[in-house]
Amino acid sequence: MNYEQESKYLKIALLISALMLCVAVLPQIHYGYYSILKLVVCGAAIYAAVILRGRDDLKNHFIPLAVLALIFNPVAPVFLSREFEIIIEIGTAVYFLTLSKKI
Repeated sequence: MNYEQESKYLKIALLISALMLCVAVLPQIHYGYYSILKLVVCGAAIYAAVILRGRDDLKNHFIPLAVLALIFNPVAPVFLSREFEIIIEIGTAVYFLTLSKKI
């Protein structure tokens, strides 16, 4: 896969994840949505970390993306209070949107 295709797919993955994170902040979202959200966000964070680690201009994003992959991992979930989850979801959405513009 060439550089342009990687960038395109990475932008799509980050934008979909950011949109899903924004929806997750709404009240009364079904628990199943959170399960899918964790899978999508974790996958996007891992994909971004792997792709950006090889790019000199954006390699400093590897550690924050790895931390987000750990927070949103669906295998060993991290349980937090709902208020703190909302803060993390909004922050992650903003981070993903900002990162997608830098790519």
